[in-house]
Formats: sequence, structure tokens, C-alpha cells
Amino acid sequence: MPITYQIVGCSNPRGAEGVDYATNRAVKTGDYDFKSLAEDIQFATTVTKADVVAVLTAAKEFIKTHLLQGQRIVLEEIGALQANLQSKCFAQSVIPAESFDPSSYIKKVGIRFRPEADLLKYVRTNKTLKRVPSELLA
Repeated sequence: MPITYQIVGCSNPRGAEGVDYATNRAVKTGDYDFKSLAEDIQFATTVTKADVVAVLTAAKEFIKTHLLQGQRIVLEEIGALQANLQSKCFAQSVIPAESFDPSSYIKKVGIRFRPEADLLKYVRTNKTLKRVPSELLA
């Protein structure tokens, strides 16, 4: 199955005034959900669907727990997940103040995914591409 992409407009901060720019962006073609993953694993192995769902559900709960404990989740040959914070900068002089609350400077909590090098290499070398219609190419 090819990676689908679309041509979309973008801004180029170094570009000339009055010039329109475009770039390619990957387009989501659907979702591969928990149920589909469980069914695919069931058909590829001798394990029942109920057992697959039980294992995946337990894995999901353990991943959540360990992310909240600050641990990096390493999924061999897939990649790693880690909790991530985006925070506002603040003057170091406010740190020792008794009223200082560092959590008030946190803007966003997220999860960072870093793919395994072999997975990334596989996708890059085995990719096929398909362009979908775009407003820019009307």
C-alpha cells in the first residue's frame, strides 16, 4: 500500500514577497485500530482473539503506568515512547522563591515517539507514493 500525499500551500520565511510556496504532506487514509490489530495477530498466530485482546489491553495499561512514572517505553524493532513537556522559560532568580510553582509554567504535556532506526530505514527504502487530489492542482 502506498504512502499517500497531497500538495498543500506553505509559507517560506526566507522566500520572496508575493511568491506562493507549496510542499508535499502525508495524508491519512484511514485508521488501523485496536480491533484490527487484534484480528491480524489472531490470524497470523495460533492465539485466540480473546487472548490477543487481553494481552494488548494489559500492555496498554502497563505503557500508561510506566509513562506516568517517567520511564521510556522501548518497543523492540518499532520505537520508543516517552512523556514530553513543553514549558515557558522563566528567570532563574524566581526558582528559590517560596511561592514558585514550576508546574504553572508547563504549557503542554505530550508523548514523543522515536522510531527504531531499522523501522525508519525499512519505510524509507520500501515506500511507494501516491498523490491524491489537491486544491492547488485544480
